[in-house]
Amino acid sequence: MLKVLEVSKIMSVKNIRNEHDKEIEELADSINRQGLINPITVMPVEGGKYRIIAGHRRFEAVKRLGLPHIECQNIEFATEKDIVLMQMAENVQRKNMSAQELVDVFEELKEKYHMKQNVIAKLFGKDDSWVSLQYQAVRTLEAQYGEKIPEVCKTYSANKIKRLAKKSMVDKETIYCKGMKVEITGHKYVITCETNDMENELRAMIKKHRRK
Repeated sequence: MLKVLEVSKIMSVKNIRNEHDKEIEELADSINRQGLINPITVMPVEGGKYRIIAGHRRFEAVKRLGLPHIECQNIEFATEKDIVLMQMAENVQRKNMSAQELVDVFEELKEKYHMKQNVIAKLFGKDDSWVSLQYQAVRTLEAQYGEKIPEVCKTYSANKIKRLAKKSMVDKETIYCKGMKVEITGHKYVITCETNDMENELRAMIKKHRRK
């Protein structure tokens, strides 16, 4: 149920760290120009106050603007599990998380709350194939690097990993020509001859070419 509440009656139990200051300033500027597009989510507590469940940054931005009221989605009751799940969903939707970060969240949900993949997808407003894509991307990195995945790769989105894997496959191809096997990776050529005569002819041709 939507309500317009006094900012003074809302409690934020989450500290907004300094590294988010720029983000909050940008959000405050957006709210000042366009208004609050997405209401925050709150739950009533003792003393006529409300606890923020989701929307801490939006609340902080409204406070910085000095606005006296804020639109809220009021939930009468929520378990701690409900609160954690809503906050997780908000963080994923707010931030462009990498495939590795998303899979870590999925695994936490499976381990702590025994959630199945289709339920996880619904929690984030996605379909099942989106969750599968994140796992496939991480498996691609594991297949390529084993346990030593470069830290920069852990920041890539699933789509970026997919594009890079596809490019790698395109960059490497095998060509069979006149009894020779040629593997091309970037600008590197590895040539394997099927017979000694073919190898001798190839060496002679390369030697002749170098003399020119």
